[in-house]
Amino acid sequence: MEGAKIGYLGPRGSFSEEALLSFLQRGNGDFRGVSAEGFATIAQAIHACGEKRVDWAFVPLENSTEGQVSMTLDCVAEREELLIYEEFVHPVSQCLLTLRPLGFEQIRRVYSHPQGFGQCRDFLETHLSQADQTVCRSTAEAARIVAESDQAWAAIAPRRAADLYGLQCLEQGVQDNKDNTTRFILVGHCLRELSGLDKTSLFMRIEDSPGSLCRMLQEFASRGINLTKIESRPAKGRLGEYVFFVDVDGYVFAPEMQEALWALKKNRVAIRLLGSYPRQMDIDESR
Repeated sequence: MEGAKIGYLGPRGSFSEEALLSFLQRGNGDFRGVSAEGFATIAQAIHACGEKRVDWAFVPLENSTEGQVSMTLDCVAEREELLIYEEFVHPVSQCLLTLRPLGFEQIRRVYSHPQGFGQCRDFLETHLSQADQTVCRSTAEAARIVAESDQAWAAIAPRRAADLYGLQCLEQGVQDNKDNTTRFILVGHCLRELSGLDKTSLFMRIEDSPGSLCRMLQEFASRGINLTKIESRPAKGRLGEYVFFVDVDGYVFAPEMQEALWALKKNRVAIRLLGSYPRQMDIDESR
């Protein structure tokens, strides 16, 4: 994939860039010689991929503390031409960054991405309850804002952002969960080939009737297919209508998977394949 371009949630110094660099450096020969372009929002990165202004989009999908990244789910579901090609789980260590040394009690305002605030909720309540919180489009943008002001402000952002924007790391590892991790996905225009250690992601819309969700789950269970995640989202219609994002173990073209999907379609379940790709945890364990 020499010469390919990957879009991500920028600017430089964001957790998405940190994770992307780690993904590219882990020895994946498929992505040697690629370039990266930062975008202001997750939606912009995904839509740029859908419009083929970049070849891939590398975006956060789920955090172990804060759960699903709703923007990613919604945008991937909207772009029917896109498929998840790979996943990458990356540890996230949040840092409190300032322009100069400050005591916690001196800090008047904290900037970060909503995920950053959510992952550090207890720390902020304990040590910085007096500080206002201002939401930014990325943790890197938060670091840049603090670097460009002489106010008693702080950013919750990666350590790399301190190096890039000339900030001091006042406190490292301020996230509440010390095992904090984020699952990123690489989205593109092609379906991944069978690896033998696969998972399949699906977008489903079911009828609003008694037992419909139970019947959907039973089609997988009766065929020995392990359902690893189910996430509901508003269907963007009437209040109370939902769609479902489902992860199951196995490759999409495995016979038992095809049987389950066919049975669901016969029962008027609308299904869209979001991707079938290697499970990272299984890959790491098999090395």
